[in-house]
Amino acid sequence: MANGSFNVLIVDDNEMNRDTLARRLRQQGFSSKMAVDGREALTVIRDEKFDLVLLDIMMPEVDGYEVLQTIKSDEGLRNIPVIMISAMEEIESVMKCMEMGAEDYLTKPFDPVLLQAAIARCLKKAPAAESLPPVPAPPPIMPLPPQTSGQRTVLQTTTTLTQRTPAPTTNLPNVDVMPLDEVIGRIVNSSKVSRKGYRHLSNSLFHTLFNNRRLSEHEFSQLNLLFNLIQVGQIKIVD
Repeated sequence: MANGSFNVLIVDDNEMNRDTLARRLRQQGFSSKMAVDGREALTVIRDEKFDLVLLDIMMPEVDGYEVLQTIKSDEGLRNIPVIMISAMEEIESVMKCMEMGAEDYLTKPFDPVLLQAAIARCLKKAPAAESLPPVPAPPPIMPLPPQTSGQRTVLQTTTTLTQRTPAPTTNLPNVDVMPLDEVIGRIVNSSKVSRKGYRHLSNSLFHTLFNNRRLSEHEFSQLNLLFNLIQVGQIKIVD
């Protein structure tokens, strides 16, 4: 069965985002349909069969949370994989959505390699999954700048950061991922988070959730502290 037999629903209130995703899907041989908001998505998904949903989080009236909750609460829809779409400042929302049952997430702007990998992961258990292209490995991650000798981070003054060996992965590409506590420690130490730092954080967070399915209290504490420091301006978000 060709990829065109897979039908993907794109839900985003931004026309440019919808068009970008639809173009990427066409390039990969998938068919797609678009919904301009959550209300339309809930109507369309009951009228037509979909194999995957690409769902924006922030939308007016009916947002991505409500759409995801409705899909996962409906016996006839709950098995449809959902990939959340999030902007950089919505990491907490992504965590919440994964706890609610989302299979994966993408960040804006869209990376075509990560998009292809996310779709392949979600559809590989489908009857026609053998026709999907191999899951590509995400682009290599460049290391963050090392900590300056003698400096203490905010995290180090409140708790001891211990490095943990990531759980072995059997379903993900063989990619080196930094431990979550190390990524957070380096971000706090530098007092800023760049696109590269965000890629480290999102990859580490995803691999942790994908393998362990839930974060430990220690990891939640670290993330909460990081988000609080971003909110009060002690950590700047830079390009």
